[in-house]
Amino acid sequence: MTTNEVHEMIKQCTNDLNKRTELLEKINFNDFNLVDENIETCKKISASYSETALKFSILSRELPENSELQEIIKKIITVLNDGIRACNEILSLLNESNQLIQIINKMKH
Repeated sequence: MTTNEVHEMIKQCTNDLNKRTELLEKINFNDFNLVDENIETCKKISASYSETALKFSILSRELPENSELQEIIKKIITVLNDGIRACNEILSLLNESNQLIQIINKMKH
């Protein structure tokens, strides 16, 4: 890979990451009517983070071992993996909320 290709891939992955992060910030936890929608959004974001982490992993293998750029990409991958973990935690909480809502609805009827 040329340096320009590396920088272009980093730029593309960074843009993808920023878009997904914006989506994550828009999740409305206060509206219980949106739980299912929030769950789907969170799943998509987690999958996107995973895909981007994979792209960066592939890119990292193309770079010289222990190069500065490779170290930066490893840090980005760590951030992406943290994002995946955060999404999974949010998904867990949303699923619990969904279960509570179902229990409350059953008790109402």
